Amino acid sequence: MTSTPVATVTGIWAGLERLPGHPAAHLGRGAAARLGEALSALGAERILVVHGRTSYQRSGAHAFVAALPARHTVEHFDGVRPNPDIEQIRAGIAAFRRFRPQAVLGIGGGSSLDVAKAIAVLAAQRESPEECLRHPDAITEDRRCALVLMPTTAGSGSEMTRFATVYAEGRKYSLDVAGARADLVIVDQNLTASLPLRDCVATGLDALSQSIESYWSVSATTASRALALDALDRLLPALARAADTGSFTDPRVRTDMAHGASLAGTAIDITRTTAAHALSYDLTMRLGLAHGTAVALHLPWLIKRHATVTEPDCRHPQGAAAVRGAVTVVENRAQSTAGRSVRQLTGQLLALAGQPTGISELLLPADQWLAPMTAALTSGRAANNPCVLTEADVLRLLH
Repeated sequence: MTSTPVATVTGIWAGLERLPGHPAAHLGRGAAARLGEALSALGAERILVVHGRTSYQRSGAHAFVAALPARHTVEHFDGVRPNPDIEQIRAGIAAFRRFRPQAVLGIGGGSSLDVAKAIAVLAAQRESPEECLRHPDAITEDRRCALVLMPTTAGSGSEMTRFATVYAEGRKYSLDVAGARADLVIVDQNLTASLPLRDCVATGLDALSQSIESYWSVSATTASRALALDALDRLLPALARAADTGSFTDPRVRTDMAHGASLAGTAIDITRTTAAHALSYDLTMRLGLAHGTAVALHLPWLIKRHATVTEPDCRHPQGAAAVRGAVTVVENRAQSTAGRSVRQLTGQLLALAGQPTGISELLLPADQWLAPMTAALTSGRAANNPCVLTEADVLRLLH
């Protein structure tokens, strides 16, 4: 996979940039006002806007769509719900094929952006969306429309990645193809101002986890590690301030969260995530926990586990010492920029949002946990983890 020049990526907050291997981007306060200009530059006048039922209005994003010039014809697909399932994708594809847009515009959190990606890619395929998700080689056709993504949360990083999560029959599938990478992203921190506290915590913790997981991933490169650390340098102090004040309303916090989340997304687009994400999906499906919350519940114990990795249980190409060193770098970064450990920071934020702060608080029965845990530990995300994990590692959390 081609590495992304770090100097280019770390300077993207100034305006429109073309990142090699990544979308063009309008980033920064007021960027949403450039939506019409951006769509026109793509030659797109028929726009399918993909969004949820509440965040679209609450964030103020609807005003920028309403202000599009009269030459734009807009159709809405507003059926997005958290943790999108195959039924949402089928409905979106049907809307796409009726309207035949020149661009799909995804607006919202990670779920809305993922649905927009899936619709844009899968609407062009000959096989059913289920077949394409189960067998990626069934995706044979190029995307036939432009894809523009405008997040209203700071955390998923989905705007910068080429993959999307879809659930079918209780199982998580990942659409991971080049066509799912946006042509243009618009990241405006003003769109996150009205996000509820619990959602700010969950999305912020997702971005934090992505940064850390990307940094220690077995697929990490020099470029991805630099991106991950750059993301941490923005996310850690912003999250610490939010934890201390009980609020994400500070404009500086919102700016650093939006920037850090996009950098984290760029990092995981290179590396993918690891075990914290792999183990989170069942908690989301069975217990309804927000994705970022479910990921963050696994992050502290994984940091502790990776800090003691030895050569026999290490799969990182640079060896166990490199994994332990990565943990040290992350924890030193947390202490120097946030004044506390990652465990302390995640605990503070989860408590602030009224969420459980540890797996044991969920009171999960071991017999119900075993099958999904085993599946998670044999997944691609777990294989990307630098430490080999066993069922015993995870079952210890329940006691």
